[in-house]
Formats: sequence, C-alpha cells, structure tokens
Amino acid sequence: MNKFWLHSAVVAVTTTLLFACSGVNKSDTFAQGAKDNSATLEETVEEGSTLDWIMQAKTNAQQTVTAKPLEQMKQELIPHETVYLPEQGEAPFPVLLFMHGCSGATPAHEKDWAKRFNEIGVAVIGIDSYGGREIDWNDACNFKKMTPWERSGDIPAIMDSLKDRDFIDPKQVYLTGFSHGALTIWAFLQQLSNSETPLSLTQLPENNYQDVIKGTFMFYGSCPTQWTVNINSLMFLGEDDRYMDESVCQNYAKNHPSNAGNFEYVVYPNATHTFDHANPNQANVEAGSRYNEAATMDAWRRIKAIIEADGNAQ
Repeated sequence: MNKFWLHSAVVAVTTTLLFACSGVNKSDTFAQGAKDNSATLEETVEEGSTLDWIMQAKTNAQQTVTAKPLEQMKQELIPHETVYLPEQGEAPFPVLLFMHGCSGATPAHEKDWAKRFNEIGVAVIGIDSYGGREIDWNDACNFKKMTPWERSGDIPAIMDSLKDRDFIDPKQVYLTGFSHGALTIWAFLQQLSNSETPLSLTQLPENNYQDVIKGTFMFYGSCPTQWTVNINSLMFLGEDDRYMDESVCQNYAKNHPSNAGNFEYVVYPNATHTFDHANPNQANVEAGSRYNEAATMDAWRRIKAIIEADGNAQ
C-alpha cells in the first residue's frame, strides 16, 4: 500500500466526542442516561476528556445490542443509500463508502464530496445509518443508540453488497467518515485487528478486508483504541475545534504499531469541527461550524494524491 506522506502536525484528535453530540459529565454513569442538551456537552468539554464516557458507552452497547443476520442489515441499509456515479469513464469503478456524522446525512455535504470523487472516476455510496432504523440522531449523538461499535457493521454489510453491483469494483474500496462516522471507521479497524465482529452482525462476512480497503479518510474523529491491520488511514483535524482533546491522537500517533497500516493526521489552523461543510446543517451551526475552503481543498488534494498513487483515478 502507498504510504501517506504529510507535513508535520502538532495537534490531534478528540475523545471528547462529536459535534452536536450532547455528552454527560464524566462523573455520571452511562446507565443514568446521556442528557440531550448542549449545556451538558459544554460542561463535559470544560472538564476535559470524555474517554471514560466513551468506554462506558461501549460497555453498555456490548451488553444491549442485538446482532442481526447480514441480509437483514443489507435490507435496512440499501434502500436508504445514495449512489453517485462518475459521468465519464468505464465501469466497474472504484468506490468510496461515505459515513455521515452523528446529526445524520447532510445532502449538500455528501454531494460536495461525491462530486470531487466522481470527477476522478470514483463512485460514492452515501450510507444512511439511521433511515431504515428509525434512529433519532440525538440518541446516536448521545451514544444511547447506534454507537460506533454497532454502526461499524454497516461497512462490511455494504461491502458485501458490492459483489452484486456490476458498476462497482468490489476490490477497490475507500472509506471516509465524519465525526461519528470517523469513529465508526476507527471502531471497525480495531475490530478487524482483534478478529471481532461488529456488535450489529451475527457474523462478519468473508472478505479480504486488508487488501480490498485501499485507505480510510477520517475527518474530526477520535482515536481511543489501537488497531493493527494493514490499512492506511488519514485523519483531518481543525485547530479551532473545541470538542477535541489534542493529546489523544497526538499520543496515539507516537505509539501506533509499526507493523500496521500507516496512520497520519493533519491539523488545519483556523478550522473548526465540520470545517468542510460549505452549507452546514443547523446542528453544525449550533456547534460553531465555519466552512474553511483552504483546509477542505488541502484535504482533497491529499486524498486525490493517494487515490492517484493507487492507480484508481481517471
């Protein structure tokens, strides 16, 4: 796999969770329920890392999530996805799976990124993790439902469906995720590393994931656990994202296993959480989102260079 060469960065990712996600005071227990209001999130941010809260949410999910057969997962997901195909070039196309943030799919954001990928010959599948499940985004943001360790099952479920789509090359897959979506990808990498099945699936579909997944691109996510699979991953961060604990990925990057896929991150000055949303939804606005074109285009330049180096750009 091609190595990601990036400029040095001085900041990293959060365990303080995700934009527009209401948190709980870390002295509270998850069993008491996450409070759905921005004031509680602000209190959590002011008090520091919410790593304990995240790990507590993971434990709760492990005890409460009911796994489903693969076909049921696909029936829930596929009718609600959005597929963007290149207008030029010949199928089958390499494909990018797009994982939205915790406030749900934002069409304008998804279309902006799909246009960029389509222009270089990469198809995009926008996965809607809520639509077929009647998930309220507040519950997802509060980690009460559809936590990353459950939502991670959406990735192999859609990947399994690619073999039935003659316009997609199922052996050329990229993943991108934003906030909750980024943490979902991180959870999946960790699960693959430990030979664990996502909580939502009764069985992980057979696939040579380390060869098929050509790279992951994560935006303003988190890196609370170690992964060791041979999949290159890149994280994009905003320096003015007040929901970030700078030390978490900074420390992780120092200790990322040398035998794993490459992990790199970039931090952009004057960039907030959801800095790449040119038309942010209301939840983004309330969380202080500001569009940063320079950061967005630099992130795209880096992503495009990786895909071109793989020989998958037209």
